[in-house]
Amino acid sequence: MTQPLVSPEPGSPRLLRWAAALTLLPIPIWFAAAVALAPAPAWRARYQAAAPAPSGAVTEVAERELQRYWDRSYPSVPGANDVHSFHAEWDTCLSLDAARDVPFMLVSDAGASFRVDGADLLHVENQKQRSTAGEIVHLERGVHHLRVELFAAGWPSIALLASFDGHAPKPVGSGSPAPGVTLRHPAPGAEPCAGR
Repeated sequence: MTQPLVSPEPGSPRLLRWAAALTLLPIPIWFAAAVALAPAPAWRARYQAAAPAPSGAVTEVAERELQRYWDRSYPSVPGANDVHSFHAEWDTCLSLDAARDVPFMLVSDAGASFRVDGADLLHVENQKQRSTAGEIVHLERGVHHLRVELFAAGWPSIALLASFDGHAPKPVGSGSPAPGVTLRHPAPGAEPCAGR
């Protein structure tokens, strides 16, 4: 007669031995699973010193969402540029399986702009206080190029929020799309959304 399989009780020696064995693996399984399941970066970000105009080398990095705040706790931008004077651009390829109306909100305390497929949609002036611009945009089925620019002064902040599913807007990034919506990070150096 066979015994039924019973899960070990929490805190049992058998469970503790398995947990200890997993932590001794060269790459713990939990870490590999977290990396494999983490969403890919959605935005290609480019940072450049801007004193008084954009100049010097451009530092390109991948970012998961467009929501950034700089202050004394986070005083630098990629490429070790001065946080008080820099120019930044973010772009991503938004793919929709059906046409939809999408509310977008651009929030910043520095000069910022938002474009969809090259068309200017939202602007926030550099007023040294957080300002918001918003608009509901009708987007057809297919791929759309989203681009945000920031001209920083002081300790800037910026966020692009949207709602793809009728819920409250949240920062546009890897975790924000709804079913039928994807964001694709353009390849380094590539033209954004080529072949759309």
